[in-house]
Amino acid sequence: MLDGAIGSEIDRIGGKMDEAAWCGLANLTDPDTVRRVHESYLEAGAGVITANTFASCRHVMEAVGYGDQTVSNIRRAVELAREALDRVAPDRPVAVAGSMSNHVAWLPGTVGPDPAYEPSPQQQAANYREMADVLAEAGCDLLVMEMMTDIENASRTMEAAVATGLPVWTGISTSRGPDDKMVGWNIVWEEADGRVSEDYEQAATKPLETIIDALCALGPQAVGIMHSSMPSTTLGLEVLFDRWSGPVMAYPEATGFDAETRQNRGTVPPDEYAGYCRGWVDGGVQIIGGCCGTTVHHIRAMVDRLPARPGSRSGPSS
Repeated sequence: MLDGAIGSEIDRIGGKMDEAAWCGLANLTDPDTVRRVHESYLEAGAGVITANTFASCRHVMEAVGYGDQTVSNIRRAVELAREALDRVAPDRPVAVAGSMSNHVAWLPGTVGPDPAYEPSPQQQAANYREMADVLAEAGCDLLVMEMMTDIENASRTMEAAVATGLPVWTGISTSRGPDDKMVGWNIVWEEADGRVSEDYEQAATKPLETIIDALCALGPQAVGIMHSSMPSTTLGLEVLFDRWSGPVMAYPEATGFDAETRQNRGTVPPDEYAGYCRGWVDGGVQIIGGCCGTTVHHIRAMVDRLPARPGSRSGPSS
């Protein structure tokens, strides 16, 4: 059982966020809040907690003037997770995951990338290698690839992670295309109007099965669907089960935005969220948790609804 959202939970309980770096600076500016988020998820029953490093790569830190603190920020994130574990669950077999993503600095006022701070492919690869090595040296038990949406950028991240020798869990984000085909997550479709700048151009999204095949070939230990709507997660799992025979994970977002109607339905209630999670586990998912919008209340409800021992794989359901 994974934890839930880190960034949106830091924000929800009053932690300091940054317009461009999201939660990337919170380890330095608001460590008590970050630690408390980890403690809350542990108290709710999570068996894996994720260090707050989703938005902490060097190219994000440099964009907000903290480039020289990149390494110390990553190390501090792992320390905070370990401190929470020592305080709340020192005798439980809990793993600490280091988060890696293709996140770049946001254009202030949006959740889209700021083109002024997008790294070159060479800079990107070097920054991922640095991040993966620091996470491993700081004591992470595994590395989780979050919001992998394409092949080119995701491959650079995964190659850096795999090179550390730690287990790598790959989380792919997916969207339902106009023709009902599942593709890589499309920020223009999935974000509410006004949250992406009008001049942003979304790169062509590849079929989900193409992304899965390419990333599975890089040697992950587990693959899953994450940071996707709950309906898209169910559909994405169907594709994944057909193409991957190893451990499968699922941790969707709970924001409730409907890409088809362009309506924000609010946060999905914890009980509804837990019902989806139970269905996925009954269908064969072995690693389960939450992403953006999920709170400690969602994870507690999920833990309460899950069986003591998951059944064998029979395909996803909801």
